[in-house]
Amino acid sequence: MNSYDAVRPSLATALRIGALSWKEYRVVSVGAAALSSILIRAVFQVGFFTLLGQLAAGDGGKEHAFIGAVAFSPVIAVVSRATAVVTGETAQGTMYRLRLGRVPLLAVMLLRSWVYLAEGLVTACLALLLLGPVVLGYRQTLDVAAAFPVLVPTTVGCLCLGMFCCSVVLTGLDEGLTVNLAGYLTLLCSGAVVPVDTEVLRLAGAVLPVGAGLRVLRSAPGGEVHAAVLHEAGVAFLWLLAAGLLLRFHTRRLRTGRTPEPV
Repeated sequence: MNSYDAVRPSLATALRIGALSWKEYRVVSVGAAALSSILIRAVFQVGFFTLLGQLAAGDGGKEHAFIGAVAFSPVIAVVSRATAVVTGETAQGTMYRLRLGRVPLLAVMLLRSWVYLAEGLVTACLALLLLGPVVLGYRQTLDVAAAFPVLVPTTVGCLCLGMFCCSVVLTGLDEGLTVNLAGYLTLLCSGAVVPVDTEVLRLAGAVLPVGAGLRVLRSAPGGEVHAAVLHEAGVAFLWLLAAGLLLRFHTRRLRTGRTPEPV
């Protein structure tokens, strides 16, 4: 038996989990009504933040808030809906099956959440293409769209932040509090709607997703794309590492009986 033979069953299991997550997504979000509601939420959210920016700072604030809202749009889909995967298992009393499986719990959470990463990117892109010509004009919209791929590592960072939120929820903290706190901190510290003008918020934004990718979008065409991608990748790694350590700590406490499984 070589190393390939040992890896092959795990790889097959991972692919199966990923395929099943797509089937689960289609069951939950089936039909034109569900899909249109997802798109409408994203477009109206971007439009709402754009309006706030215009009311606060005129046309300059409108453009600033629009691009920020597009970059922030995947956060809600990725963080909140990825966390719902864990709360659903906990509510049904099936979390122990995931803990006892041969695939690590963090890997299962990631594999079941990739569809929400795709959803966040697709809805953000559609919001940009639908509202961009009205807010920015066609030429600037195309410039921002050309830089849109930088949001891929940004959204991966949001997914890793969502994994940390899942780990926190498994310790018994309220899901709504955890998700909203992560979302609002990201919104505030990334400068998505209003500029960040304090050192504390800048430091917090440096360890949260969205900020680096957003700066590239705002400076399009141009911007330090490679630096932003590396920054977002580092942020994603840190949150994923924090999620894994917290899961390991909580699992150890469960095994020793020092803390109960949240219900």
